[in-house]
Amino acid sequence: MRRILVICAVVVGAVVLIAAALTAYAFFNLSSIVARNEKRILARVSDELGRRVDVGKIQAQMGWGVSVEVSGLKIADDSSFSAEPFLAANEVSIKVEFIPLLRGAAKVTRLELIKPDIRIVMNARGDLNLSTIGSSPDDVRRETSKAERSRRAKKRSSLADLSIKALSIEDGGIYFNDLSEKMAPIRVRHLDFGATNFNPASEFDVATKFAFQGEEQNVDVSGKLGPLLEQGVLDAPGIPVDLKLKLDSILLDRVRPLADVGSEIPPGLSIPDPVSVSGTVRGSFGKLAIALSTDLSGDRVAYAALFNKPAGTAMTVNANGIWAEQLEIASVNLKLSDLELTASRFSGGGPQPLSAQIDSNSFNLANLSPMINAAAGYGVAGMGEIHGTAKLDINAPAMDGTVTLKQVAVKPGPSWPGAISDLNGRIRFSDGLEVIEPTSFTLGSGHAILEGRVESISPLKASYALKADSVKPAQIFAFGGRQPGDVINQLAVKGTADGEITSPRISATIQSTDGSLENVSYRNLDLTAAYLNDRSSARPLNVDVFGGSLTAEADAVFGAAPTFNLTLVMKNLNVEQALRSQNIDAASTVHGFLTGNVAASGSGADWNRIKPTLRGSGRVAIANGKLVGVNIAADAVNAVAAAPGVSQLVNVAFRSSHRGVLVDPDTELQSASMSYQQVGPRFTTHDLHAQSPDYSITGDGWFDMGKNISMRADIRFTLGLQVAIPITVTGKLPGVRVLPDVPTLAERLAMGAINAPGDIIRGGVNAVGSMVGAGPSAGSSIPSIPNPMNALKKLMP
Repeated sequence: MRRILVICAVVVGAVVLIAAALTAYAFFNLSSIVARNEKRILARVSDELGRRVDVGKIQAQMGWGVSVEVSGLKIADDSSFSAEPFLAANEVSIKVEFIPLLRGAAKVTRLELIKPDIRIVMNARGDLNLSTIGSSPDDVRRETSKAERSRRAKKRSSLADLSIKALSIEDGGIYFNDLSEKMAPIRVRHLDFGATNFNPASEFDVATKFAFQGEEQNVDVSGKLGPLLEQGVLDAPGIPVDLKLKLDSILLDRVRPLADVGSEIPPGLSIPDPVSVSGTVRGSFGKLAIALSTDLSGDRVAYAALFNKPAGTAMTVNANGIWAEQLEIASVNLKLSDLELTASRFSGGGPQPLSAQIDSNSFNLANLSPMINAAAGYGVAGMGEIHGTAKLDINAPAMDGTVTLKQVAVKPGPSWPGAISDLNGRIRFSDGLEVIEPTSFTLGSGHAILEGRVESISPLKASYALKADSVKPAQIFAFGGRQPGDVINQLAVKGTADGEITSPRISATIQSTDGSLENVSYRNLDLTAAYLNDRSSARPLNVDVFGGSLTAEADAVFGAAPTFNLTLVMKNLNVEQALRSQNIDAASTVHGFLTGNVAASGSGADWNRIKPTLRGSGRVAIANGKLVGVNIAADAVNAVAAAPGVSQLVNVAFRSSHRGVLVDPDTELQSASMSYQQVGPRFTTHDLHAQSPDYSITGDGWFDMGKNISMRADIRFTLGLQVAIPITVTGKLPGVRVLPDVPTLAERLAMGAINAPGDIIRGGVNAVGSMVGAGPSAGSSIPSIPNPMNALKKLMP
């Protein structure tokens, strides 16, 4: 027995010694073995991969296992995809279990790729160059039909023979190119990748970091992949994926050129600041379910000329989509301040405008309106709610749906004291048409209803109608020195707007039952107006004012120094009321009812600035007029009575017969008319004619709005005097100086009016006698009257 045991021990020892010797031989001669068989090894690997494999050098050494170091590794790509290598690595390190290797089994414990460049290409059919790994070139060339491609896809892959416990990539790069897209390829730099528990036939863990759009690693991905093989067959689109990802410092403008992704980004979207994104990717490489979220609170975000969010405003975005043949967005949830908006049912994308179903909560407009370019600066407040389908076309964004507004307030400008408040209504959008349903609101202290229709935004084409019970301009407009008492009652406005949205042309018919503007009370206002680029026109304006009516056509230009041109047709206007409404001093002096045609122009923001710029002309007539506080006829008679040589013309009898005229403190104007030219506040006329029951006046000269006057006139009395008395009127009403023009009067007497004074004076003497009780007795002779020419001759040279 002992002998048998000794023999067995010797045999076992011999086997161990032989194994040890073989192991030692392999240990110390492994590199030379590999070197002698390098070509055979590469040929076999190439045959298994279906790709040509080249290396610079292979070295092997023993440790606790077999370590193989490969330099200058290149694995060719499928020639139908690219002529560039599929994989090129400076260094490859492989660790293999030694004992299985003696049995012919390669048990790889770790595979390390140092600075590899990997090229992944997708053709127009959606096939990846990865999918032909393990197929021979002849197999690939024979695949001319869908059936043959399907058969090849079911062929067992050589990856099934791999058993790698750990795989790592250090400082690698990945290039992805979709040959069906014209966009720029995706490049990944500084890739660090690790896979543990790796097995092509089962799920394994992966973790990677790499640099995207720059040189710093800013993408972190971890999770599970695999199995790579299904029943030994590689199906690249079907490889399961379950990953978490985080992206930092991503610039939108660098994403736009990328294939598949860039075409889905709306052209008008701008985010100039770096963005951080986190999310998950699940499904398979052929159909990835992507969920992403980002916090843009610290970023500037803009869309075309419509929206502009500054940095510091709270904004988060959560998006879900499917990436199969192309990226399809399933839903987007936006939170912007207190706005919560959901976009779903996306369509379009790429060359077609992106559209989606839009639904929001009830949100505060005061937080959002400063970011909407069209609403910024108008102090919009209140609540809004949006439902419908929006199309994000940078040239003509459109919406089909409704916008509901509640308790909205709008202030047209920072200097306006107040404007629209308590607005409640709904706006409907359909096929590019915008309909403002009857919307109630408060306008200052009045109440109004607005409705409208917008057929186009660019160019603008719209119509509207507004009704208000009462409007006080001073509560709405701060410019123009609006009077607190200005009011427009029962206002009705209908009109249209067209042209460019930034400078629209607005036309309207405006009607009001009554009111007051600029201290002018009116009734039955009816105005057709237009506005464009700070220019407005009224053609025509009909209104009842100052007890009469007025028809006007006007053009005005607004700005720092407003200008205007107008023509007026006046009927029976109360002159005193008109002058008093504008605080013109002559209001206390000039009375009557004015009719006429006037053309005037001027500039200025208020009446005091307008007056010196006035230019105009016209023809006017006054009925039942009066110059209060001055009696031109009485002053003229008194002046003639005091003038040497002509005082006989206005003797006691004359004064007696015209006592009513001479004691009247005013100048009565039964009717008066003139044509005139106006420069500044001064009116010049050459054909003034005034008529009263006792006399008529014709005049030539000027007067102004300050009651100053300088005029030559003739006064012709109806009774008692056949000669016209020439006078000059100068000074300031009512304290004017009325002086006779003695030389002219003498000339007129000399021209044939000599006999009239004698008759007048004789009658006058009798009248005086009867007035004082000392008239001549019956039969007494009347004293002779000296010829007035004798006295006049003394005045002549």
